[in-house]
Amino acid sequence: MKLSTRLTTVTPFLTRLASWKLWIVSAAIFVPFAWMFFASSAPFAIPAVEAACGQAPPDMAFFTSADGVTQFLNDCGPDGRDTYRNMQLADIFYPAIVGVFMASSLSLAIRRLAPRSEWAVWLGALPLASIAFDYLENALAWLAMTSYPDPIATSHLLGLASAAKTTTSWAAGLLLVAALTAIAVQATKTRLHPASTEALVASDSAIEREVVSSAS
Repeated sequence: MKLSTRLTTVTPFLTRLASWKLWIVSAAIFVPFAWMFFASSAPFAIPAVEAACGQAPPDMAFFTSADGVTQFLNDCGPDGRDTYRNMQLADIFYPAIVGVFMASSLSLAIRRLAPRSEWAVWLGALPLASIAFDYLENALAWLAMTSYPDPIATSHLLGLASAAKTTTSWAAGLLLVAALTAIAVQATKTRLHPASTEALVASDSAIEREVVSSAS
């Protein structure tokens, strides 16, 4: 299959991420789950791991060496390792939840700024890459826990997966902030010069309807 054909096949899927219905549903799931995961006293929450192990888990670091992973598991002790295992069970769901929310947010912003561009739609896939790296990181963490106390060679890759996850997620976040800033600037110009922007707004609305209908 040619690359152009593959892109044509995937683009409609990425276009569907720019959906307010998807955004509302994903936001309704993401907000409470993120609070429970990062700020609550739930047994699977990151604060519980920090309390049991005396430090943040490797998942929260930009990079952790293989020796660092082993040292973390040593410092946790049996109870801490059980708590970290609980966190990893919850982390089966979190990457998909945050990834879909970010992908929908970014796709909506990009469609507002560049409704004509099919290539711009692909920027909305950046959070999906973060999902993939996050699940790779989780799989490597499970391998490290399963083999403990014996070290395992795949722990050398855990830090790389963490770095890739953090880089792509931060890139997506910064891109979203930039897109929202551009939208705010456009909205300000529209309020200051309404007569000169009516035609542009009408054209953008027509283009958005055409993009949505072609994707469905």
